[in-house]
Amino acid sequence: MKSEAYAAVDIGGTKTSVGLYNSEFKKITETATIPTESSRGCRDLVEHAHKEYKRLLNSAGLAPESVRKIGIACPGPLDLKKGHIVYIPTMGFKDEPLTDYFEDIFGLPAVLQNDTNAAALAESRIGAGQGCKTVVYVTISTGIGCGIAINGEILDGAFCAAGELGHMTVERNGRQCACGKRGCLELYSSGTAIASTATELLGRQLCAKEAFDAARGGEKTAVKVIADATDYLGYALAAMYQILDPDIIVLGGSVTKDYDFFKDDLLEAVKKYSQPIPGRDHRIVVSQYGGEQVMLGAAILSAM
Repeated sequence: MKSEAYAAVDIGGTKTSVGLYNSEFKKITETATIPTESSRGCRDLVEHAHKEYKRLLNSAGLAPESVRKIGIACPGPLDLKKGHIVYIPTMGFKDEPLTDYFEDIFGLPAVLQNDTNAAALAESRIGAGQGCKTVVYVTISTGIGCGIAINGEILDGAFCAAGELGHMTVERNGRQCACGKRGCLELYSSGTAIASTATELLGRQLCAKEAFDAARGGEKTAVKVIADATDYLGYALAAMYQILDPDIIVLGGSVTKDYDFFKDDLLEAVKKYSQPIPGRDHRIVVSQYGGEQVMLGAAILSAM
């Protein structure tokens, strides 16, 4: 009997990862990571990923026919029906037929999904949300992304835009966002926003981690920056509870490395902004996967 493997590619702004997984979604070999180098073009990136994919097959001693399909996770917005990237300004990719590139170069059927949706799928199938009906995954890093899985299936929405929590308005007539709106959540609660606000108010250049370190050290301005960011995030998560009533919200991304510092304040904000429901447990946890959840979701997609 031939062994079967599941292939996954996670395309990110700075790096792209390629992996092979077994039927239990455990890594068969070490994941290959390459620089995205988006300036060289989308098709060139797929060709580079294919070289790594072939190397992984050889390393694992797998025949090409052991892989039947490839799952791709990518930032959006995406046209999932066509398998196209709509436009990613930070990468310069516009109207790129991504699945066509993969199918042409890899010689395999390909399925595309938004990266945070893929993460939500992984959390619902094999992660913290396993056995739950409604799972919300929120990543807090450079920006804020969100994916939703219901009964182990991704909720895409009519226009492939479900779960765009980072662009929920939390401050009317607030800060100008690159999306064209004002007051979007990621302008207040992302790692980028925390760093920017802390830098402005403290008068020295800080990254998000340094802002958290300053707050832990008792710097009052830094404490307020984190408190405000947490309150905005709690407001947005409360909206998710009001609309979806999820069993669990799973958090990921670099900012969650300091979750212990803002956990209690976040839960307090969520409770403050959401309707009291008898017996409701606001179950908010940090993902156990440390960044691999997107790849795992892409691998699960390739098995579906």
